[in-house]
Amino acid sequence: MKILHTSDWHLGKSLEGNSRLAEQERFLEELITIVNENEIDLILVAGDIYDTSNPPAQAERLFYDSVKKLSANGERHVIIVAGNHDNP
Repeated sequence: MKILHTSDWHLGKSLEGNSRLAEQERFLEELITIVNENEIDLILVAGDIYDTSNPPAQAERLFYDSVKKLSANGERHVIIVAGNHDNP
């Protein structure tokens, strides 16, 4: 079984007033490619999905779209553990 561990995506983070969503989207596209090319069986995302407990809608949309692709529409397991930045 191949397991990929990742964490601390901090989706929705801004740096000095500039959104980082575009680079976060590129990161997730690359992660999806890595998962598919390496035939990963399970993905573990260990906390801090978002940068705040109340993320912007674009960050939430990016997360859900990416998880759908990572899970291969439910064919691959994705385990997500909340972090201290995530809303319980």
